[in-house]
Formats: sequence, C-alpha cells, structure tokens
Amino acid sequence: MNTLDRIAGEQTSEDRRGQLVLVAGLALAVILVAFVLLANTAIFTENLATRDNGVGEHDALGYRSSVVDGVGGIVDRENENAVGSDDYDAVRSNINDSVGALDEQLRGAAARSAASARINESGLTYTEGRLIRQTDSSREFRAANGDADWAVVTDTDGVRAFAMDVDPLASGSPGSLSSVFTIIVNDTSDGTEWRVYVYETGGDVAVAVEPDGGSQTQVCAVAGTTATLDLTAGTLDGEACSGLDWAAGVTDEYSVQFANGDEAQGTYDLTAAGGSSVFDPTLVNDDPSSGSPYAADAVYAVDVPVRFQTPELEYAATIRVAPGEHDA
Repeated sequence: MNTLDRIAGEQTSEDRRGQLVLVAGLALAVILVAFVLLANTAIFTENLATRDNGVGEHDALGYRSSVVDGVGGIVDRENENAVGSDDYDAVRSNINDSVGALDEQLRGAAARSAASARINESGLTYTEGRLIRQTDSSREFRAANGDADWAVVTDTDGVRAFAMDVDPLASGSPGSLSSVFTIIVNDTSDGTEWRVYVYETGGDVAVAVEPDGGSQTQVCAVAGTTATLDLTAGTLDGEACSGLDWAAGVTDEYSVQFANGDEAQGTYDLTAAGGSSVFDPTLVNDDPSSGSPYAADAVYAVDVPVRFQTPELEYAATIRVAPGEHDA
C-alpha cells in the first residue's frame, strides 16, 4: 500500500470514529431532552396538585376557625346570660338554637364560594361546668365563710378562662413568698402541686411560679398596684408571661386552692369542668345574689361535628370548643 492509500485509509477510520461520536452525542441529547420534558411535566403536575389542595385546605381551615370562634362566643354569651337562672338544660338549649343560626350563616358563606358546609346540630355534645367568680373588686380573695386558705374548685379535670384583676397586698421575693397570695393547683391522685405567687415588689406587681419539687422563680412583672393576670392564657396585663404554664405537671383531676387570700383583693372569673360537686357551697355561694364568690351553671365545652366540602377536598371532624382553655 502506498503512502497515499495509507493516508486515505487512516482518514476513513477517523471519519468512522467521528460519526460514532456524533451519533452517540445525538442519542444522549435526545435522552436528556426527554428526561427534561418528563421532569417538567412531573413538576407541573405536582405544583398543580399542591395549589389545588392548598386552596381546599385554606377554605377548610377558615371554616374550622369560624366554627371555633362562633361557637366559643355563643358559649360565653349564653353562660353569662344564664347567671342566676340555675338551669343547665336551658343553657344547652339556648346554645343549640344559636349554633343553628350560626350554621345557616356559615352555609350561606360557603355556598357563595362553591363549597358545602354543615354543623350537625343533633350531634352536639356538652361538658357540664360551673362558672365561679368574684365581682366585688374591694373584697379580699377569701372564701364565702371568710377563710383565707380554701379550695375554690375540687375534683375537676379542667379549668378554662381563669383570669383575675388582682391588687396584691403583701410584698416578697423568690425564696420568701410563703406569706403572699398563692394559687395552688393540686393533683388529687398523687399530690403533685403547681403554685403561682402574686406579690408586690418595688412598685411592681410580680408573678412567681413554683413547679412540684422546684424552686420559686419570678416569671414576669408589671408596673403599678393592680394587674390583670390570665392564668390559663399565661399573660400578665395582656403580655405573654414566659414560664406561666397552667398546671404544668398536673395530669389528672385536680383542685384549685387559694392560700393567703387575705393578702390580695380584686375580682376573678373561671369556668371549671364538672357539676355542682366541684365546689363547696360553704366556700362558694351557690346563689349569685348572695354575694362573692359565687357559682353558676355553665357549659364548659361543646363537641361540634362538622363537614366541609369543596371540589378539591372533603373535610369532616368533631371540633372541641372550650373558649379560654389552656392550649386549646
């Protein structure tokens, strides 16, 4: 083979290799394009599904929130209206009627958004309670019989909306608070206690907490001679009070006691789960007209069955409504 033929043969071999590389490159490009198209399709489908579910979930959550707020307001209003009537059945009946009216409003609003919503009024279930309060702001936090150390509530498995406007009459500091006004939550099964101390210090109203087996720790304070303390919400004058975690460590039925009730004055309000056995009528008046402190029939909580549907979602649940309950 002469030199010219050898060179021609070498060029032919290189051409073939080049063609193979070109074909392989084109095949790889086709595969990559197909992969990208598939990936984009999957991403589009996922985004579309997420967007649709998000709309449905948003509507359902909005409906749930409306039910909780609406029924909670009804419970508080009807409990308040029933003070002095001593008729628990009437309270429930009035709540039922008002929930029916709320259901009509929410169904109409849902229909305007192409959704279906319904509260099952016949499925409402109630937890009986007692509203216990003191309304005389100049009165010390004593029992009806004058005791300064006493049980406000006994053998309850829940307390909600426990707030007070308090004027502490004793001063102190953590480590030496045995003589100041104290709220004690006592677990009736094992004796576990959670304590809150309210006292005056340097012109402030201060709050300290003592967990079972722990030490007294000041958790918040506010300037002034009086303050609004919401024990179940964990706030002082409307601001979050870190460390004020209602009944922390108490897991079973409990009592709520006042110690040194003569070292504070003001008003308070709470709703306890349970019937008439949750308070002692020698310590808490069972007739509101007889003076503070007093108890009145109330609904503690309502379980509300609901159903909500949109083209994207169907939601059914039984919602517990207990306004002012800790972590509700």
